[in-house]
Amino acid sequence: MLLHLTDNSPEPMRDQIARQLRGRILTGDVGEGSALPQTHRIAREHRVSPRDVRRAFEELAEEGLLRRDGEERYVVATLPASRRRELAVRRLADDPREQELSLRELEIARDIQRRLLPPALVTGEGYAVASRSFAARFVAGDFYDVLRHPDGSVGVVVADVAGKGFGASLLMASVKAMAPFVAAGCGVAETLHELNRRLHAELGRGQFVALAYARFTPATGVIELANAGMPDPFVMQPGAPPFALEVPGPRLPLGLRDDVAYTSVTRTVGAGARVLLFSDGIPEARRPSGEQLGYDGLADAVARVPAGGRGPVAAQAWLDALLDEVERRTSPVQDDDWTAVVVDCPGPGGA
Repeated sequence: MLLHLTDNSPEPMRDQIARQLRGRILTGDVGEGSALPQTHRIAREHRVSPRDVRRAFEELAEEGLLRRDGEERYVVATLPASRRRELAVRRLADDPREQELSLRELEIARDIQRRLLPPALVTGEGYAVASRSFAARFVAGDFYDVLRHPDGSVGVVVADVAGKGFGASLLMASVKAMAPFVAAGCGVAETLHELNRRLHAELGRGQFVALAYARFTPATGVIELANAGMPDPFVMQPGAPPFALEVPGPRLPLGLRDDVAYTSVTRTVGAGARVLLFSDGIPEARRPSGEQLGYDGLADAVARVPAGGRGPVAAQAWLDALLDEVERRTSPVQDDDWTAVVVDCPGPGGA
């Protein structure tokens, strides 16, 4: 099966493979019930990673275009409307002027999305928040925000919108705009409850948002966390191993059901503590062997990176060192967005 793949494209190889196979299926070039060549054959013929081919197959299976029977993958029947839509997209893609316009639009969208995020370092009386976010594609579904409250506390939101590309990025912008207004008038658990109520009324089928919201009060050292489907944050305290801050009760992502009773957990952290919130793209990053790094692997990386002192500069340096360590352990191909935010709690006399 001939595919036109290039290493010089900004589009990841996995996405190139999925897009071209999807086009072949939806235009009828590969008919219903046809068996696709096996992973290793496509990888060998096009000199690409078998993992990229496998991930492309998985994406098409999730879309309902392929089914698996043992080692074989077969094409599933597609609707005429889907075929017509794909033909229109391909006609645009064949026009160089449209390609140039699309690239410019992607660059503009990426720039706008970056401007929606807060600075990489936010400081206040008794805290510092350092953040890093890397999109797997031009635009991301991850986002984060830092919310300053009148009582001196600081809220940190880290979220992951279901889906990829422009659809996810638009939903991301909507949720990010909504969250500060809701959080301003609600407690931590109540914020998730209200966001869930609004999103359930607005989102379509299959759309949802995983979101964690932590609120830190520097004067007391208390951090309160509510979690709707995000990984458990890590708490690092001087002289102790990192531990996961787990919220009991329902943790369903926002928007799936309107009757979820979210709860929160509180923890008092000492001077020099740090709290790390992150999206699942980091623990799900693949090692060279193809296995995921996993939460245990990430916890080990967190434990091995030296704290390096207190304060905003040290927090940024620690977060960069952690992500460098994760990159060292995993494949250079980023399959999903990475977002990490660390709250530095320096204690009296700190930031």
